[in-house]
Amino acid sequence: MDSLRAVPPDFFADLATNGRMDTAMLLKRNGRLLAAWSHAPVSWEVVSIMAATTLGSLETMLETLRSPSPQIVSVVAGGNRILIQKVEPQAILVLIAKEIVGESYLLDAARRLLARLPPPGSNSAPRRVTLGPSAHGLPKNP
Repeated sequence: MDSLRAVPPDFFADLATNGRMDTAMLLKRNGRLLAAWSHAPVSWEVVSIMAATTLGSLETMLETLRSPSPQIVSVVAGGNRILIQKVEPQAILVLIAKEIVGESYLLDAARRLLARLPPPGSNSAPRRVTLGPSAHGLPKNP
């Protein structure tokens, strides 16, 4: 996961200014947050674990049906549009907006965010980045 070792400090800054996104996370498949941002306070521990579990559940279901594991999952539920994209084998990007925000917007936002990550092989030290009012609930770096 070399390219995720140095998440830019302003990784989600564009989302904070455009007003179309509600929540965004970059996390490991085990639910450990690497970066997180939200307009409103969020229980990051719960949301990150459930996002990772959701992708794992869908992968298991599809593999059982002999379908390939998805690279991107888009779900509309409870008036929200959720996009989960694999970043590396053990990491995912999760973007959440209101349902009225088009899927194409989320896909474009994911593409722009992922383009900001350092290339694989980067030797930067690991760090977690948070922005937004709900960042206060994140656990300290291990």
